[in-house]
Amino acid sequence: MSHQYIGKLAKSGVLVMRGKKVDFRASDMVLDDKPVDDVEPPPVVPARIAQMPSRPPADPPAQPGATFGEARRIEMVFRAKLRRLEFETKQGRLIEAEAVRRRIAEHVRALRDGLLGLPDRISSSIAAETGMEHRKVHVLLTTEISRELDALATAIGGI
Repeated sequence: MSHQYIGKLAKSGVLVMRGKKVDFRASDMVLDDKPVDDVEPPPVVPARIAQMPSRPPADPPAQPGATFGEARRIEMVFRAKLRRLEFETKQGRLIEAEAVRRRIAEHVRALRDGLLGLPDRISSSIAAETGMEHRKVHVLLTTEISRELDALATAIGGI
């Protein structure tokens, strides 16, 4: 990293400076509280400088164009994102998707059971009010409720 870039990070509040030196512990704490998107990536090296061979590499890099510094920066960003996820999880802002799926399944199952019980509970009342046969009302209600539950199951299946 260049002195200019370090100065830019210090001015933006990402790095905590003690005189002319970086307080890495305090800077790390700032980075923990700062969203990763707020931290700018290091400036791109001009093409003419990047093309100048310093010395031939012994082994080709695992990823084209990846340097040790870039790999280190990628790892730092990854760790910062993990720390942010852990922090938000501990604060209760994030929850496990599987736990949500289980809760939704429990509530949908209870709703399904309640809806499927409706024809048994109200078909005789509807038949008396409308003058239709009890059995016919029961079959009609069961068919329509089942159709809607199937549509709901299809919609929820994509979650």
